[in-house]
Formats: sequence, structure tokens, C-alpha cells
Amino acid sequence: MHKKILVAFTSLAILCNSLSLTAVANASPEDAIEKSALQIKELDKQIVDLNAELSKLNAEINGLNDKLKENKAEVETTEQKIKDTEKNISKIRKDIEDKEVILGKRIRGMYKSETSSNPLLLLLSSENFSDFVSKAYAVTKVISLDKKLINDLDVEKKDLDSTVDELNNKKNELNSLHESTKQSLNEIESKKSEQKSAIDKLNAEKKNASSVIEENENTLISHGVSTINSSNASANDIRDAISTLKSLLPQLNSSSVKSKANEAIGKGTSKLQSMEKPSVGGNNNSTNFDRGTGSAKKTLTMEATAYYDGLLTASGLKPVRNPSGISTVAVDPSVIPLGTKLYVSGYGLAIAADTGSAIKKNKIDLYMNSTAECYAFGRRSVTVQILAYPGEW
Repeated sequence: MHKKILVAFTSLAILCNSLSLTAVANASPEDAIEKSALQIKELDKQIVDLNAELSKLNAEINGLNDKLKENKAEVETTEQKIKDTEKNISKIRKDIEDKEVILGKRIRGMYKSETSSNPLLLLLSSENFSDFVSKAYAVTKVISLDKKLINDLDVEKKDLDSTVDELNNKKNELNSLHESTKQSLNEIESKKSEQKSAIDKLNAEKKNASSVIEENENTLISHGVSTINSSNASANDIRDAISTLKSLLPQLNSSSVKSKANEAIGKGTSKLQSMEKPSVGGNNNSTNFDRGTGSAKKTLTMEATAYYDGLLTASGLKPVRNPSGISTVAVDPSVIPLGTKLYVSGYGLAIAADTGSAIKKNKIDLYMNSTAECYAFGRRSVTVQILAYPGEW
């Protein structure tokens, strides 16, 4: 009964969750996310409870299956005993019939001889009285023993008949128990199916709640993402969008939305770097660098890659990535001396402070703050402007 109540309660809970999800869809994104997250927790609790109930049902099913196996084995043993007993009965019945035939022949022989059946003839044929008594006793004894043998066989047959009856009764009881156990097993299997169906419904509700969370989280980041993707956004707009997305990241639950936000942050960072690229004017190659002016001593086109998680650079310093300051890059010292101040298009101001076995000739490796930024940057061609050599700044 309690299992039926549990299933009914689960169905009611699913209905309530469905109604709640409808209400959540009409709430603000923040409220919808919070309420959906709470619903997922409640759904998880109900799923855990149902799985625990399923475990109990599985244990009962296993117990009943074991019982059915034992019951079947006992039925087979009983049936074999019945067969063996019936064989014994048939054998005893034949022994009785054979003995009766022998006894009948013996009695008929005695009557035919007339001597054994006629006391007067038995007396006249005897040598003396003692011989007469011996012959009379012998005849009586033979008949008596034959009858006793037949009676004993008959008693044994009746005992075996009784045993067969008992075994048949036991077989009937075992068959009845077998059917009862099968019925119980079918009932539990039905309850198990109901529980699984309830779990499937709860998982569907959980998926719906997760969809609501994902939808509302997409709504939360949509303005920042669209700002970064806009070709008309100013540098300040992009900075605000990046800041907003970074503040939202810890609150996001959906991996797809997190990925989308990180991708937008990486894209926005790259756009900012491009927008802050120094402008070169005049024939004297004067350049406006960040908050001051300087002269590009040399401009190179290089193949750029990105790296992360360096411990110490070749200069013995910890590598840094500072979009608003000076970042660390790895170069081939034979091309760009270590300690040279650079400006890298799409990256910003940098110092050549590191080297790498794969960084040769016109290659440059840019330090990033995460592997995600490295993947986002990839491999690209950049313009590298040498602003100052070591000792000049």
C-alpha cells in the first residue's frame, strides 16, 4: 500500500513541478534561475528516494526469484519421489499378485492331494500321532506364512499409497506456493515499472528545469555578448561588457552558456587590443603608444602563438599578461634581444623576456592568463613594433 502511495505522491510532485516551471518561465531571469535550481535540487532528492525504493524492489525481486528456484527444485524432487514410490507400489503389487498365485496353486494342490485338506486321510497317512501333528502343523504353517507375507506386502503397499498421497499433497502445495510467488513477483515488477516511469518523468522535469536555467542564463549574458559582437561598440562598451560577463561567470550553471561567455570575453579582449593599437603617422614614423608617444625603431611581421602557465622566464621573471600594462612575450634573441620593449598588434605592449625551443626566427609566443585564451588566440600573423631596445627605456 505504501508503495502505491509513494507513486501517487511522486505523480503529484511531478504535476506540482510542471506548474512551478510554468510560473518560473514568467519570472525575471535571475528569479527563474534561482527557482529552477531549487526545483532541480528537489527533483534530485525525489529521484534519490525513488532509486532507493527501486533498490528495495530489486532486492525483493531477487529474493522471490531465489524462492522460485528453490520451489521449482523442490517440486522436481517431489515429483521424482512420487515416481520412485509409484514404481515401488507397482513392484509390490506385482509381488502380491505373484504370491497370491503361488498360494492359490499351493492350496489347490493340497486340496487335490486330499491328504493335506482331509484330516482323516492325513491321520491315516501318518505313521503315528506325532507324525500326524507334524504334518498338520506344517500345512497350517505354510498357509499361515504365505498369508502373512501377502498381508505384509499389502500393508507396505498401503503405506506407499499413503506416501504417494502425501507427496501429491505436498506437490500441490508447492505448485500453489509457486503460483503465489509468481503473482507477488509480477506485482513487484509492476511497481518497479511504475517507479521507473516516475523517475523518467522526474528526469524529464529536471531536463526542463535545466533548459529554463540555460535559457535565462543566455538572456543574462545576451547583452554583453551582443555588445562585444557589435561592430559599432566603443572600447568602453566592450570593457563594460567584459566586466559584466566576468562577474556573471561564477553564477552560471550551464556549461554551454559558460563556454559562450568565455568565448565572448576572449573575443572582446582581442577587439580591445586591436582598438588600442598605436597609430603611426608622418614620414618620421612617430607613434602614439598607450598613454604616451614613442618612435617605432623597427616593424616586423611575425607568426604568433600563445602559451600559459610558465613558472619563470628566461630572464628569471614570472611571466605576466596585463592588457592595460606590459605583458610577457617569448622571442628568438637573435632577432629581438631580451629586454626589448614591443608593441604587438591585437595584444598590446610587451617586453621580450622569454625564449622557447620552438620560437625561432620570425616567430613570437605571447603569454596568456588561461589555456582558454590560448585556444581562442590560436596561431596568427601579427605586426611587431620595436619601441625600445634594452637600456633605452
